[in-house]
Amino acid sequence: MSGTGAFLVEDFINSITVQLDKVQDALRVKSVNRPLTYALRDFSLDLQVFVELDSQGNVRFRNSAPNESGASTVKLGFTTITKPMIDENTISLAVTRSPSLDEIGFEPEERRKLEQIGVHNAAQLQHLSTATGTSTVARLTDLRIDRLRQAMDLGRPRVNQVIPGSAPSPSFTPPPSSTPPIIRIPPDTPHLNLHGSGLIGVSGPATVRLNRQPLSVLQADDERLIVSLPETARSGTLEISLPDGDQLSYRLEVEPQDRHPRISVRGNDNRADQWEPAEGRM
Repeated sequence: MSGTGAFLVEDFINSITVQLDKVQDALRVKSVNRPLTYALRDFSLDLQVFVELDSQGNVRFRNSAPNESGASTVKLGFTTITKPMIDENTISLAVTRSPSLDEIGFEPEERRKLEQIGVHNAAQLQHLSTATGTSTVARLTDLRIDRLRQAMDLGRPRVNQVIPGSAPSPSFTPPPSSTPPIIRIPPDTPHLNLHGSGLIGVSGPATVRLNRQPLSVLQADDERLIVSLPETARSGTLEISLPDGDQLSYRLEVEPQDRHPRISVRGNDNRADQWEPAEGRM
C-alpha cells in the first residue's frame, strides 16, 4: 500500500471481510471431500497508520512511509458472527428502502449531523422524532426545528392508491374528504395492493384491519404493501395504521356477484360460450 494515499476505514474493513468470505466459500467446497478441515477462528491486525479526518467528517487511515515517525498503532480484531446475530443487531433491509436524507432535501452538512446520531433515512428520522421529540433532535444536531419538520413532511408515510388484486377494477386514489372514501371491489378479490411511500417504518410495516380484524401482510416494501383479504370478504371499515401513527379509514364495499359478467351457454348449437352481463345482453 502506498505511503502517500489515505483510505477510508470502512473500505479497508470491507475489503478484508470480502476476502475472508472467499475463504469461507472455499472451505464449504472443500468439505465435500474432507468432512474434517480447519477454519479461521479469529483474525487480528496491527496497523501503523496516521489517522486523518477529511472535510466530510470521514476518518481516513494513511499508511506510514519508510522512516516516517509519529504513526499510531491501530489494532483490529475480526471474529465470526452468525446470521441470527446480524438480524438482531442491524436494521431490516426493508427499512433501508426508505427515502434517503438526500431525497428529503438535506444538505451534506445537515446529513452528516443526522448520521452522527444514527439517522440515515426518513423512517429513522420519523422514529427518532416520535420517540424523543423534534426539539430534542434539533438540539442534538443543531438544526432548526422548522427545517426538520419540513423534511419529515416530505418523507411522511402516505397511501396514494388502493388497488384490488387480480381484479379488473381501476386503481383507487383516495380523494381529500371529510367522510371515509369508498373502495369498491369485486367479490372473491384475493388481496389489496396499497401504493404510497414510507409504508415500512423502523418498527415494521403499516398495519391494515378490516372490520377491526387484522389482515395478513403478503409483501411489504417502502412503496407497496400487499394484504390478504378473507375468502368471504364482507363490506365494512378498512383501517390503515401508518408507521408514524397516522390512521386512515376507508369504506370497503364488496360488489354483489350479479353485477359482474357471467358465462352463458345457449343450447346445443356448439357455439362458443358468450359473456353476458347480469342486466341482459347488449
